[in-house]
Amino acid sequence: MSPSLPDSPGADTAQANGAAFIAPERIRSKSLRNLLGYWKAKGAHLGRLPARTDLQPDEMLPFLPFVALITVQAQEPRFQFRLVGTGIVGAFGRETTSRAVDESLFGDNAAEVERFFSIPVQTHGPAYASGEYTVAPTGRGLPFETLLVPLSSNGQAVDMLLGGLIGERIHRDERISRFRYDCYCPITEAAAI
Repeated sequence: MSPSLPDSPGADTAQANGAAFIAPERIRSKSLRNLLGYWKAKGAHLGRLPARTDLQPDEMLPFLPFVALITVQAQEPRFQFRLVGTGIVGAFGRETTSRAVDESLFGDNAAEVERFFSIPVQTHGPAYASGEYTVAPTGRGLPFETLLVPLSSNGQAVDMLLGGLIGERIHRDERISRFRYDCYCPITEAAAI
């Protein structure tokens, strides 16, 4: 069964040509809302998709620990973490910098992760996901929320993603044993049907 939109009182969702969208107001995390606002402002100022070189870390300080840069590659594996913030490392309980988004990192969930990561590549717009990861040996379920926005070195083709992830830090003696998306979909400004 594929993920669907989350239930959230007062939140706007829509269907367009069979595809589900989520309104920016649905994003619960202030850090992810700030990341989305920063990306939108950069794009509006530039009149094109921002490039990695357009990002200024000093402008991103409030949410910098929760961001990652992900290279989009033509060959398999298609996505590779280039830089990963300390907040994401804490949430995942391990360093993922320079690691590919493949089975060695995400196991049985690798194909689903690739589908989510493909949304901003295909739409040239932001994508949102939420879900839960389970940690071993306790079996605790920890919620997470994530956002991906596209970057382009030539203003057209998406060659990098700027991602944000907010999740509860796992304990030193725990590791992620599995995770699930409750939803993943593009973000739209107007979610009116």
